[in-house]
Amino acid sequence: MLEREGIHVDLSAFESLALRNVLGRAGHNWTKAREMARGLWRRSRLLEDLSPYDAVFVYREAALLGPAVFERWVASRGTPLIYALDDPLFIPYVSPANGYLSYLKCFGKVRTICRLSRAVIVNSASLAEFAAQFNQNVFRIPSVVDGAVYRFIPRSQPRRPCIGWSGSATTAGNLGVVEASLRELARRARFDLHLIGSAATRIPGLDHTAQDWDADTEVADLRRMDIGLVPLPDNPWNHYKFYLKVVQYMALGIVPVATPLGSNPEVIEHGVTGFLARTSGEWTGFLGQLVQDNALRVRMSRQAAEYAHQRFTVEAQASSILAAFRSAAPAPAFSGS
Repeated sequence: MLEREGIHVDLSAFESLALRNVLGRAGHNWTKAREMARGLWRRSRLLEDLSPYDAVFVYREAALLGPAVFERWVASRGTPLIYALDDPLFIPYVSPANGYLSYLKCFGKVRTICRLSRAVIVNSASLAEFAAQFNQNVFRIPSVVDGAVYRFIPRSQPRRPCIGWSGSATTAGNLGVVEASLRELARRARFDLHLIGSAATRIPGLDHTAQDWDADTEVADLRRMDIGLVPLPDNPWNHYKFYLKVVQYMALGIVPVATPLGSNPEVIEHGVTGFLARTSGEWTGFLGQLVQDNALRVRMSRQAAEYAHQRFTVEAQASSILAAFRSAAPAPAFSGS
């Protein structure tokens, strides 16, 4: 979309493939240290000459650890910074995979990057409120999917409903919020249960299938589902977060049932495009309605897809994204790079 508007983007990821493969896993400290050092070296070389560029776009952070050194360097050279913050990275946490080494991220740098930036893009009301403390040029643009990839295809034939969950090995613990409700529902109704994230994920006492998450097959894998779970524990991180999984579900016509935290009450119209469940009883009740009432599930599936494609696709948000970029470096500053 940016290319069509004459804005060319050169992408430089901090993570190498080797780092990505081990970052979310416990151990592998030597590989993590080596690849982090290489990432820092690549960043320093990249920023030696910014003259070909009209702006620098920072997604989340320029480096996965340390203070805002690279962002300060860019700002000191007078090059506009455009900052995209899609998670509450300012909240200290201890990673399940990396323990207290997580504190090497320097959580306070998010405030600094907001101050240094010409424009800040956030994806939820709570993050907009946070960023507005440090920057007056804040754009609230939801996380989006590619509408051409996440096409809505209505179910052509009736089938036993499939309740699904998509996440990762590190977020599989969230399923604990809904385990009891799923067991209770299984005593009342028949449904399939499929989990995407790790093939090792288990829910004792429930028949289900599980698989590893795969970027290449993600959309096809999600299409197995009719109902999408977004269970969340109540913690500070989850109050700020935008849940892209909800948008992915809805765009494909998968009816979401979610804990009302973070962006979920903003995205889901309760009883129309999905359900918001606070208690174990509500989880059982809402899931039961969707499993047992085919007409309700079909209607909400279509309504969810229509709303998602109106609001949460690249195409729907193109003008807002472009406005954020132009506000930091107005045309003709963007001259193709």
